[in-house]
Amino acid sequence: MPHRAAASRHFILPLMVLLVGLLAAGAAALQLKGASERRDHERFERLAGQQVNRIRERLETYVALLRGAAGLLAASERVTRPEFAAFVERLRIADLYGGTRGIGYARRFRPEEAQALVAEMRAQGLPDFRLRPDPPGPDPTAIVALEPLDLRNAAAIGYDMYSEPVRRDAMARARDTGEPALSAQVELVQEIDGQKQAGFLVYLPVYVGGAVPETVAERRRLLRGWVYSPFRAGDLFSRVAVPLSPGGAPEVTYRVRDGAGPAGDGPGEAAPLYASGAGERVPEAGFSTQRTLDIAGHAWIMTLAAAPGFARDPAGDVWPLVLGAGSLVTLLVAGAALAQAGASRRSEVARRDLEEETARLELLNRAGAALVAEHDLARLVQTVIEAATELVGGAYGAFFERVPAGQEGNDEDVWRLFSLTGGPREAFTRFGLPRATNLFQPTFLAEGVVRSDDVATDPRYGSHGGMPKGHLPVRSYLAVPVVSGTGERLGALLFGHPEPGRFGPREERLITGFAGQAAVAVDNARLLASVRRKRDRFLGAMRAVRGVLWTNDASGRMVGEQPGWAAITGQSRAEYEGYGWADAVHPDDAQASVEAWNAAVAERRTFVFEHRVRSRDGSWRTYAIRAVPILDEEGAIVEWVGVHTDITEQREAEAELRESNEEIQRYAYIVSHDLRAPLVNVMGFTSELEAVRDDVRAALGDHAEAGRIDADMDEALGFIKAAITKMEALIAAILKLSREGRRTFRPEPLDMRALVQGLADAQRHQADSAGARVAVADDLPEIAADRLAVEQIFGNLIDNALKYLAPGRPGLIQVAGRPVAGGRVRFTVADNGRGIAPQDHARIFELFRRSGLQDRPGDGIGLAHVKALVRSLGGRIEVSSELGQGTTFSVTLPRAAQGPDVPRGAAA
Repeated sequence: MPHRAAASRHFILPLMVLLVGLLAAGAAALQLKGASERRDHERFERLAGQQVNRIRERLETYVALLRGAAGLLAASERVTRPEFAAFVERLRIADLYGGTRGIGYARRFRPEEAQALVAEMRAQGLPDFRLRPDPPGPDPTAIVALEPLDLRNAAAIGYDMYSEPVRRDAMARARDTGEPALSAQVELVQEIDGQKQAGFLVYLPVYVGGAVPETVAERRRLLRGWVYSPFRAGDLFSRVAVPLSPGGAPEVTYRVRDGAGPAGDGPGEAAPLYASGAGERVPEAGFSTQRTLDIAGHAWIMTLAAAPGFARDPAGDVWPLVLGAGSLVTLLVAGAALAQAGASRRSEVARRDLEEETARLELLNRAGAALVAEHDLARLVQTVIEAATELVGGAYGAFFERVPAGQEGNDEDVWRLFSLTGGPREAFTRFGLPRATNLFQPTFLAEGVVRSDDVATDPRYGSHGGMPKGHLPVRSYLAVPVVSGTGERLGALLFGHPEPGRFGPREERLITGFAGQAAVAVDNARLLASVRRKRDRFLGAMRAVRGVLWTNDASGRMVGEQPGWAAITGQSRAEYEGYGWADAVHPDDAQASVEAWNAAVAERRTFVFEHRVRSRDGSWRTYAIRAVPILDEEGAIVEWVGVHTDITEQREAEAELRESNEEIQRYAYIVSHDLRAPLVNVMGFTSELEAVRDDVRAALGDHAEAGRIDADMDEALGFIKAAITKMEALIAAILKLSREGRRTFRPEPLDMRALVQGLADAQRHQADSAGARVAVADDLPEIAADRLAVEQIFGNLIDNALKYLAPGRPGLIQVAGRPVAGGRVRFTVADNGRGIAPQDHARIFELFRRSGLQDRPGDGIGLAHVKALVRSLGGRIEVSSELGQGTTFSVTLPRAAQGPDVPRGAAA
């Protein structure tokens, strides 16, 4: 019995070892398999995101091509079809931008212009051009250009895309927003054979004048047409590369569906826009995901799945071997369980350590690849904090960004939560911004890593009396600064765990190296965002001005393709290269232009000039020129970039203003020489009549009509004196207007709120007597202008509003202002007075012209004086009014004072 009991004990122990070994082997295999599947899934999600971004970037490239074509059309009043074809040919669409059918132009026209349009297009080399449908609808369009003009694209020429609902929806959206618009799924007109594909189109509006109008109504009125690109979905998406495995097989398949079905309430159930790889059906097994892709105001639904060639983690095939090897080892060591127990435990510990180290290395590799590929700052920081938290084994991780002193009105550096993982944001934000306490200060000052096994007992934190109520439960704490290569403190990584002692020296070393990688990635993302902002600002500025861009080489010679210059002058590349551009400059300006340009190039300074240029239609237009040198890091000139801005209308307006001033001078001459002389005679003879009144009375004696005659004479003399007084006032007013026209303006910064309020206070007695109130907005923008002129403008407008109040209701005069485009400010003086009849809106600004009931004193010169002052300041004045409702005067003035004229070749 004792031997059997001993044998049983010996048998039980190896059996237990065997069972435990088998269970351990199985657990290890399952763990390895699960880790492999997670890595496969994470890699698939990353590949799916990359594929979506590839498609987005490809579409954004095509939109950029449309912006270039729109710029060509906006730079010229008339671009012929051959010129448009030459422009598209230079883009080398087939070679560089495969996937689109080309670039086209849909022109808007009135129904009565249909025959003229057909004749014009046939004259431009399209003898078979016809409109479809014919006759055209009430708001027709026609495709007048679509390049390259192959057999498919020729089938679309003349088609009215606006007549079809799906296309019309996208065209109307582009027209009203001024932005690119992508259509829903359509069948293209180019589908002329049996191998049809789903298609879509991207539209970009072109407006009269080039710039995008401010309001929807103006955009609809000034629309010229649309540049657009048609796409065969199969041709486009098949050219977008998909991730390939090392063996060259696709790793991802995907399908694209339109974002809205027929009812507009969800993905359509019709055939997809495109399906790659295995086709429309996504495999039931394997990884898949769905993403929404917003392009030009329209949504696509992308369903992506792992392809049969998806390169799975090699560790996924190892787990059966691990299971078998573990079982075999367990069987071998079962007989020597007691002797090998310690070795087995050490081996298990080593294996776990190895797995942990392997997992960390893999995590570092994945995170490093993600940091390199990601350029969006928010997504990048979220990737950083999630990877770093997993790397150190933290329960919570946070990235606090540094906001330098003064950047957002803060007096000193502050640290703001940017991204968080493992807990809700409120767990941090509810306690406000972190302060530079003993625990945080070394991290915020980039003095090094801070690690604490238990912050609750750490003297750097213990003085706070424990965790605040509602704070995440943190015992283990680890923090590292994120510092750029230039030494700038970008932020800090903070980690926590509810259990003490979870972070050791190894975690500290790992996170220190990772923080360096993260700093480089954040620096790169910020730099890329800055470059994109500057690029968008530059392109926006170019679209906002009426100008064309050109470049010259470092020596100042025009070389290469210059589509803007060619568009306004009609010169070919061979004609304008070198100094050939001067042949398009007015003969009186050409030599001076070349000399001034050469001087600016020699002195490496900004070139500012003005000259006349012959347009392609033969007319001369005046342009202001500004060019600057572009320097490399060593200060050497790389090239010159310049802009020609059309200022013809501005110069014509200035000539008109000079003419107006000369006319005022002529009025003043007439007043001072031709009116004053007879007026003096009238005054003299009136005095003579008054002097002989006693003689007349004596001569009449006892005449029966003596009293009446004396009274009539007294009344007549009174009328004459009143007329003389009024005439004197008119002459004085005209002379005052003449002097104002000759006065030299002295611009200075003006606090418009204080200035206008001062004018209102000066007329408060008049307003109180009339039962009226003058309200001045608190946010009137400041400008730089001549103080006296501005005071006269607004003083006159407020005085007029108080004069012509409507009887029966309290008067209200409101003065407001806001910035408008072009560096200008628009002020309004609005009242609820009598109003002005429509036929008098223009005449009230003429000399000696008044409107409405003449029951108030005035000489009809005030508004003429105001208009002259506004024009002299480089602004304009407008009126809108309705009888019985009130009047609004709008005064638009430059925000900054008008500067001196730029140099020019000759007087225009």
